[in-house]
Amino acid sequence: MTIDSLGIAEARSQLGTLVARAVHGHQPTTISRSTSERAVLISEADYEALLRARQELEAGQVREAIAARERGESTMHRYESRDELYADFGLAPGDRS
Repeated sequence: MTIDSLGIAEARSQLGTLVARAVHGHQPTTISRSTSERAVLISEADYEALLRARQELEAGQVREAIAARERGESTMHRYESRDELYADFGLAPGDRS
């Protein structure tokens, strides 16, 4: 799968086509506003699949941490906030779903 990349003005003029390609063809498009501001247009179904995959990954990390604790490989830690817990797992606060 190749990902097309367009500037925001060009993407705006082709938005209907890009949405159809994302929804029906599952073809993502990168849209750039500047060299540092980029977004990817994907279908809602692909976005939901991405969220499910992220949740499964996070659940696996939590299960592994629990298993490591049960094996005596790690110590119990009390987190004062959800952000502190996510930081300890290497996840950004915005990664929550």
